[in-house]
Order: sequence, then C-alpha cells, then structure tokens
Amino acid sequence: MHRWIWRGSNYLLFWLFLDACYVLALFAIPTARPLSLSTFALAHLAGIAVGTLVMYTGVGAGVVWFPFFTLLGFHPADAASFSLFNQLAGKGSGSFKYLREGMIDWPVVRRCVPMALLGVSAGYLLGMVMPHRYDPWLLLAFAVVVLYLLLALLWRKLHPVQVDEGVIEVPTASRLLVVISSIFTGLLSVGTSDWLIPHLMRRLHMPASRAVASGIFVMFVTALFFWMLIAFGVLVGWRAWPANPPMLFGTVPGVMIGAQFGSRLVRFATMKRAQPVVFMAVLALSTGHMVYEFLRRL
Repeated sequence: MHRWIWRGSNYLLFWLFLDACYVLALFAIPTARPLSLSTFALAHLAGIAVGTLVMYTGVGAGVVWFPFFTLLGFHPADAASFSLFNQLAGKGSGSFKYLREGMIDWPVVRRCVPMALLGVSAGYLLGMVMPHRYDPWLLLAFAVVVLYLLLALLWRKLHPVQVDEGVIEVPTASRLLVVISSIFTGLLSVGTSDWLIPHLMRRLHMPASRAVASGIFVMFVTALFFWMLIAFGVLVGWRAWPANPPMLFGTVPGVMIGAQFGSRLVRFATMKRAQPVVFMAVLALSTGHMVYEFLRRL
C-alpha cells in the first residue's frame, strides 16, 4: 500500500484524486461543514492559485497571502497568522524532501534558527500590542519590504555571485539579518527565507540548492514556532484565535494542489523563460496593492 502511495505521489492525477476525496468527505455531513460551499470554493481556488504561483516563481507565499487576506478585510495580525499557517504545508513538505536528500546545511541551520525564533517572537508580540490605528502603517511597511525584495532581486540578476562548496561560517551580521527578517515574519508574514536564501547565496557564497534547502527549513521551524506561540497565547488567555479559522480547511489543501501544478509548469520551456518576469510582476502587484490599501485606510 505504501509503495502505491509513494509512486502515485509523482503523478498529478493522484493529488487531484486525493483532493476530490477530501472535498467529498468535507461536505458529506451537512451539519459538520466548516464552511459554506461558496466560501470553501473561494478559499480553495485561492489556495491553488497561491500554491501554483509560489512553486512556479519561487516567490515567498507571504508576499501573496498577506495581501489576499487584507483584501478580504482581515486585521493585519490575523492576515499574518493565516499566511504563516498556510506556509506550514508547503515549507513542511519541502523541508521533508530536502531532509531526505541531505541538502540542508546543518551548521547554518543551528546558527540561524535561534535568531529566527527570537525575531519571530518579537514580531508576534508587536502584532499583539500594536493598536489598530497603526494598521495602515503596517500595510505600508509590508509594501516597503516587498519593494526592497524586488530591488534586491534585480540587483542579483545584474551581479551574479561566485559559489563556494566548502564549510560556511555564519558571521554576526548574518545572524542579525535573520533576527530582523524574522520580526517581519511574525508581524507581516514575509518569510525569513525570502531574505535568508539570497543572503546565503550572495554573502556566504553558498550553492543555490543548499541555500534554498537551508532557508526553507529555517522558515518551516519559524512558522511552526509562531503557531506554537499563538496556541500558548490562547491557552493562557492572552489572545483569541485568529478570526474565521475554518477558512484554513479550504486554503491549506488548495496550497498542496497548487504546489503540484506550479512544480510542473517549469517543465515547459516557455513557462521557464517567463519565470523571472512573473516573479517580478507578482512582487510589483503585491507592493501596489499594499500601497493602495494603505491610502484607502488612512
């Protein structure tokens, strides 16, 4: 049985079949439905779209999820929480794959994870105590961060880096970057990996495959710890669960299906050539939308 599942996971039809079974099971008992059919369809299609974009372009899921949830009227703290929970599925499956293939650089991970947990804790606390009147400025901060990532991408395209296959030492400045970027992860859900991966490649001359594997694993641990903080806060009565958690019943499985679509798009030569353009377009649209939301909420 397990061999059939292992082999079947290589095929898109296998995942579509699982998704169909999930939807049927979810709506088989009318009294147990967590979402209405229309809400589920919207959340599920959004999850598929985001999962496809993330796997196809490599853009951080938070860059897309955070604007989507703010578009639905979510408070920024709730939008960040939902965004990070949806990233757990993708980052977790990616981390498992990289772990099996031995691609994770453990010395780098051991030095970066404590800094990431420190930063995401600070971002979580800021999101809890920050008054609602500052919400528009959080949206503007998100736009500035994404714009910076876009400009950094353009810079890397114009200035390729050398690769070093040797042992990599993480300097103090790099650990400080992890702390700062993780604050934005806890506050705005912009992934630590969006900052860490290019930093490992450019400053530490790490091969792209090792940088991606290590950055994804650090981000997975960071997102998991963030939700542990939320659960602890709810348990001790410091906060409530984010608004409308049943929506995750639609978005999370959608992300998993979208990941299968996105990973297959790069097999087509035309789509592969269009990757950088689509990547930058997504970052630009996300920035523009956040600027619009900032001006609208002032």
